[in-house]
Amino acid sequence: MRSEAGGNAGHSTHRTAAGTRTPLIFSVNRPLLTMFIGVAGSALALRIVFGILIRQTYDFDEFVILQLARDYAHGAVPYRDFMFFHPPGVLVLFRLLSPLTDMSWVAGRWAMATLDSATAGLVAIVGWGAFGRREGVAAGLVYALSPLTLVAGVRVGQDSLITFFGVLGLTLLVCFKGRAAAIAAGACIAVAVWIKYPAALYIPIYVLLARRRSGWVLGGTVVASALLFLPFQPQWHSLYRDTVTFQSTRWLMKPQQRIESVLLFWPVANLFALAGMLRRPPLWVAAGFLIGGVFALSSQVYYHYFVPIVPFAALLGGLAWTRYVPTIRPLLPIAVAVTVAWGIVLDTGGPSPLYVTAASLPTIQPTLRAIERMTRTGDPILADRMEYAYLTRRREVADYFWNIGTLVRARYLKNLTPRARLVIQSVGPSSGYPRGFDPYLNADYPAIRLPAGTVWLVGRSRRSHS
Repeated sequence: MRSEAGGNAGHSTHRTAAGTRTPLIFSVNRPLLTMFIGVAGSALALRIVFGILIRQTYDFDEFVILQLARDYAHGAVPYRDFMFFHPPGVLVLFRLLSPLTDMSWVAGRWAMATLDSATAGLVAIVGWGAFGRREGVAAGLVYALSPLTLVAGVRVGQDSLITFFGVLGLTLLVCFKGRAAAIAAGACIAVAVWIKYPAALYIPIYVLLARRRSGWVLGGTVVASALLFLPFQPQWHSLYRDTVTFQSTRWLMKPQQRIESVLLFWPVANLFALAGMLRRPPLWVAAGFLIGGVFALSSQVYYHYFVPIVPFAALLGGLAWTRYVPTIRPLLPIAVAVTVAWGIVLDTGGPSPLYVTAASLPTIQPTLRAIERMTRTGDPILADRMEYAYLTRRREVADYFWNIGTLVRARYLKNLTPRARLVIQSVGPSSGYPRGFDPYLNADYPAIRLPAGTVWLVGRSRRSHS
């Protein structure tokens, strides 16, 4: 049957009473691969431009993942030798990438950009299967130009990873019939949850899409999850403590900031989706977009939380675009304009433009130079952020970073201090030590005040320094 929207051979669809298309199975063919390559290539080009524009900014969490993955690659065991407040999947993946990231940490960013570009191509395939070829291409491009995926897709993080595996599972359910595809889709969800727990929000969407195959999806999820977490069985207790107990006791973000963040990163960042909701889309697509409201109930709300809903927003956006605009060509200049404008905002907008973290690499350069001048590669240091140890190739004492400060007391750090050559404290968000540690450092060790923070010279008394 020929698709009314795209005329794509091998693709069968039918219309519901509401006029929207429901996903049926279609063959993987050359036009499909051509569309995937075209959309993914366009997304990658946008991410290269965007990555260059924001190359001098970073998110603090990037170096937590990179540093802990490096330690893992050198023999340390997560949840036994250091705390980590998420499931182990991202550390395992970046442990595999450590030969590349050891040469340049930016390689981790380009790996993320490549994977997220592939997600854009998969969104196009899902859109083709659900609605038609034009809608699919439009959906893939809407995903590619999303401000949320642009920034998360060129940074080292978990949310673009779980989005890739979540959309890969959707693609399997749309493109292939039978139990094997359903089981494989369930395994994709398991991998996503193994990387970050909120990926479980995809499960009800899979059930709505899979229908009679949902049992096989759930079975694949359970079996794959058991296999993925099994290697960490000796650390299960600590894993639960770090990833569940800690997350349930985090500080509460101010209500005003939480509400503003939800509104900004959910409806405002996905305006095309709101128009698409008016076209009465399939329930699984609408539900995928509506799960963004769940994050209003979380203790904290950050921009990257909403990346997993962007594929559904893009599918809705593809529906809206093809309904009101006769061609998808204007999407390309719009994508370029959004990419450049958003990159300039993040590069010049300060440390947190529109609640998006944009810490400055040039600002910490004096601190990095001081560390390199006063220590040697591999020397131990104690810092409240991990970029200092990672970028200078020093060893972080006990893999401490700011989140651990809420779990330990100053005495714990006082016992660690003699092992370090330097102690570094940053200024601004995601920084600091437990109460009582700063006075101890100021009383016992000389300090160097720098624009990005303070460096205490451990091993030198104030008398010897003077």
